Amino acid sequence: MRNFLEQIPHHVIKEEVSWKGSATELIIRHNEEPIVFENIEGYETRMVAGIVSSRELLAKSIGVTPRDLSDTVGRAFDKPLPLEETNDAPFLATHIKNPDIGKYIPIPEFFGGKRYLTASIVLAKDPITGRRNASIHRMMYREKNEFAIRPVAQRHLHSFYTTALEQGADHLDIVIILGVHPAFELGAATSYPGLDELAFASRLMGGAKEYKVNGIGVPVNTEIVMVAKMLRDQVEEGPFVDLTGTQDHVRMQPLVKITDLYMRERPLFRTILPGMKEHKILMGIPQEPRMKKLIQNTVPTVTNVVMTEGGGSWLHAVVQVKKRTDGDGKNAIISALAAHPSLKRVVVVDEDIDPTDPVDVEWAIATRFQADKDMVLVPGAKGSSLDPSATNSITCKWGIDATKPLGAKGFDRVI
Repeated sequence: MRNFLEQIPHHVIKEEVSWKGSATELIIRHNEEPIVFENIEGYETRMVAGIVSSRELLAKSIGVTPRDLSDTVGRAFDKPLPLEETNDAPFLATHIKNPDIGKYIPIPEFFGGKRYLTASIVLAKDPITGRRNASIHRMMYREKNEFAIRPVAQRHLHSFYTTALEQGADHLDIVIILGVHPAFELGAATSYPGLDELAFASRLMGGAKEYKVNGIGVPVNTEIVMVAKMLRDQVEEGPFVDLTGTQDHVRMQPLVKITDLYMRERPLFRTILPGMKEHKILMGIPQEPRMKKLIQNTVPTVTNVVMTEGGGSWLHAVVQVKKRTDGDGKNAIISALAAHPSLKRVVVVDEDIDPTDPVDVEWAIATRFQADKDMVLVPGAKGSSLDPSATNSITCKWGIDATKPLGAKGFDRVI
């Protein structure tokens, strides 16, 4: 992460700020652009945010153009590159047993005054196969070395945790990392069958190194590392802010206890504003190449998939196709809704429409779409728990075929 910061313009805030909301206000005031806080009241630890607040920044972190980002990520799914193991790491500079985390990390206050880690990547191993998994999870600070963690049901970490408990264990061993190269954050935000997310990130970076902590490989340049136990005990977690910017409710979630804290010298603590640009970028972009591959099974000429910011980069998408036969638009709608179960709306456009430009997409809808002929409705479908308008996640999914009729005239722009 430090090397990437040196490559990009970023704001450096040297005056003292508090973790009690003021840092969040400054991040928003600076348009969520890359920003480093050098002087957090009461802490030696620095804070960084905004480093992947745009598609352009994330693309730059792996050395590609924004246009090539999705396809580059898609190719890396199938060719992960294992990390090279080393016997030293900068984060070994400081080691504290049974730490009072609040004394070392300036954990910010968010919605409702709750203090949260929002860029925390959890590394865990499948109790059955030993496969490593990396995933981003919000963690609510309780006191001293205790957090409440939010693992989403049926995802890998939750599966590992429930399997360990079913086998009679009273906890799942995990390692929590904060402050890594953006490729590792992208990997941790990605869900793909059987994938080692860190090896996926290593491929995007052209290779990376790891150091074993409690038997789990950790990227060698990580800023902060915490060894922890994800306990059988459950505690209240929330309220927090959803990806859509709406309020998530309070749940009973697993208790996490930190046993060891490792930090680099003057570490950079990474935070992400919930419901804002980075949150959406990291959630949405990994879905695009995965969806494209699945849609191509039905419509081989799909050229691009974009998760839209207005839909939280989760509920709405635009699919671009090279239309060859009548019905391609509707087939693309059906395939897209199946490819991403949380998707609520999809717009299908032609090659002359920029799927990243909401004005261009709206123009296609305005000039190439008729609701009685070109809309697909799927009522009573299982959608996303992030959609407050759904009833127990049951929603009406829908699609707009905004492609030109084959062979028709008068649909092209002449200016």
